Amino acid sequence: MLDLDHIAITVKDLDESIAFYKMFGYELLERFSDDGYNWVTLRLNNHSLELFQLTSDKEKPIDHIAYNYDSDEEVLELMKRLGYKKEDLDIFFGDLNRESFFIEDNNGKSIQLIKK
Repeated sequence: MLDLDHIAITVKDLDESIAFYKMFGYELLERFSDDGYNWVTLRLNNHSLELFQLTSDKEKPIDHIAYNYDSDEEVLELMKRLGYKKEDLDIFFGDLNRESFFIEDNNGKSIQLIKK
């Protein structure tokens, strides 16, 4: 049902962090600039790591774990079991034009769910 898509963390210095994670074997795939952020996607085997550096004090850190799903029915049933209603989910299309939404775990940590 769910597969790990990526983990995203906010870093102080993007280039230093890229160099650090490359020592673990990560490969730089893409570099992006958005309003308030510079970010990259790194890959290690079948897993992605997104590193975000804030470029504006108006923005908040982007830290989350993202999972892919392919069945709307299954993910909506999971959301129901977690106490969410479909109308409560803020579904949007991100930079990669994939439908996704965020929820929080029991500790307030962000989880992104992305339709394959």
